[in-house]
Amino acid sequence: MNKILYTILSIFILTEVSFAAMSGGSSSTSSSSSSTSYSSSSSDDSGPYSPTSRFKDINKLIKLEKFAEAHKMLKSLKKVNTDEADRLNLLGFTARKSGDLDAAGDYYQQALALNPRHTGALEYQGELFIQLGKIELAKANLAKIDKICWLPCNAERELKKAIENSITN
Repeated sequence: MNKILYTILSIFILTEVSFAAMSGGSSSTSSSSSSTSYSSSSSDDSGPYSPTSRFKDINKLIKLEKFAEAHKMLKSLKKVNTDEADRLNLLGFTARKSGDLDAAGDYYQQALALNPRHTGALEYQGELFIQLGKIELAKANLAKIDKICWLPCNAERELKKAIENSITN
């Protein structure tokens, strides 16, 4: 049964990629490591990380690696139930990149309390675990992401790569 499902899904994906190529659309996404960049819990352009979102100016600061400024702006944003887990995840990311690992851990826990399936928070919390030398906890987060994503997703690839790099270094 699983083989049939995977075959159907593969055909669907190949058809979509072929259609996008013929129509001139682009299906490529950034695969840069989250150790120097960031990603969302979703890969579409309509989410909270889209250029038209309320995080637009914060995203620009993060891309410029102005993490402390981005963190300050995030703290000043009003809580909005629809994207609070995303805001908390970004607070954790900017705190971690600014060197405040304790605060980062707290923000990731809060984000995951609101949305236990937030792949971005699971990825970044996993990267925090790596920084703290807690590789087994990072692997546990990778296993959670693997269960959430039907197919390999960006958060899964990035955390897997970070774990592999930590083991080889």
